[in-house]
Amino acid sequence: MNKIIFFVSLLAVSYSIFGQAYKIDIKIEEIRDTSIYLAYHFGNKKYVKDTIRLDSRGAGSFLGKENLPGGIYLVVLPNMSYFEILVTDNQNFGVETSMKDPLKNMNIKNSPENILFNQYQLFMADKQSASDAIQQRMRENMENRDSLNALQVQLRILDREVKDYWNKIILENPGSFMANIIKGMMSVEIPEFNISSSHRNPDSLRWVMGYNYNRKHYFDNLDFSDERLLRTPILHNRIEHFFTRMLIQQTDSIIPQAERVIELSRANEKVYQYVLVYLLNHYETSHIMGLDEVFVHLAEKYYLSGQAPWASKEVIDKLNTRVQRLKPNLIGRVGADLRMLTQQGNFINLHQVKANYIILYFYEPGCGHCKTVTPQLWNIYEKYRKKGVEVFAVYIMDNKNEWIEYTRQNKYDWINVYDPTNASFFRYYYDIYSTPTIYMLDKDKKIIAKRIGAETVEKILEENFR
Repeated sequence: MNKIIFFVSLLAVSYSIFGQAYKIDIKIEEIRDTSIYLAYHFGNKKYVKDTIRLDSRGAGSFLGKENLPGGIYLVVLPNMSYFEILVTDNQNFGVETSMKDPLKNMNIKNSPENILFNQYQLFMADKQSASDAIQQRMRENMENRDSLNALQVQLRILDREVKDYWNKIILENPGSFMANIIKGMMSVEIPEFNISSSHRNPDSLRWVMGYNYNRKHYFDNLDFSDERLLRTPILHNRIEHFFTRMLIQQTDSIIPQAERVIELSRANEKVYQYVLVYLLNHYETSHIMGLDEVFVHLAEKYYLSGQAPWASKEVIDKLNTRVQRLKPNLIGRVGADLRMLTQQGNFINLHQVKANYIILYFYEPGCGHCKTVTPQLWNIYEKYRKKGVEVFAVYIMDNKNEWIEYTRQNKYDWINVYDPTNASFFRYYYDIYSTPTIYMLDKDKKIIAKRIGAETVEKILEENFR
């Protein structure tokens, strides 16, 4: 029995009016005079759609005036465990089961789709149990090569049985939601590649060819036109796995694949919306340095060009503002020149600084985190200054006396600058909304790292000067 981890109480009204569009009868004898819920998957979350109170016989009906969107739904029990059912075109059926083992004791009326789904769940539970047992035996026999080989053969047989069962469902139920669920979970079969025995490293070449084939055909089995897959974990999990685990986490690898998947998703308007929203949000909040360029690209290509009709003017305006703040400081771009005042009242330009590496540091003395980072950065500067490393330290406030006293007391003799009137627009060009903020520029003033800690600065310098 599955357990629901969190609960979103978006409770819809239950209807008991004759002529309802959906009617799902539920009977669970052990649960009487108690509320249960009808929920559904959406992406990687679960939402509540309806609630009913079972009567003294443990019976009740989920009723609604409008058809439910198709998908995998959850009947959530009082202890927050749940069992799953399919909602397709036929939305008038009954489920009777037991708390002890809902899947095994399930009796379904008037829904061949759910009978098949229940059989599938029981089959998969049985095979998963068998797989767990084999893997446990493998862990216990790690030193016995013969036993390991025999157990690996058993796993392959088990895997073949599952694939045969899946193919049987697809063959016997063409075009059905159940078939699309199965296909959506199926991995691509990677062919054998003919590689000359004379090749210097055939295993590496085989891996690369397999990777490229899998990347190209990863979504072949997923039906983007089937909107019902939105209300299953399948579509979300496939997309998330592809972009976070399969692709090399670099913009040159991600952007063309993102465009390809977005174009595939245009097969259904709502699937297209979900895929585009997911990718935009994912790369806007990515913690991997440099992937904000993917966000900028998607926002410009799809949202700011009018290809996201669901987005309000307010959303578009906010996206445009965010894009304009990020574009000048993307990794690989030449950092904007900053003309700033020194403590002696002279002007100095960032681009005038001659150095192998420039650490561009935005800080304020009273910032709690700055009090930790600034001395760390100073130690790094002391270590590498003779190797052509400079620090362009930007005091972001306008209290000149505080600034001069702070640098004098700590003997920070790196390049100290400030811009009390923000004439250089440094907050705009380097997206400064908090301190400390550290950028690293190479000798050509290209941004090679951004929003990093002092430890990362040192690692980059160690690697480049090794």
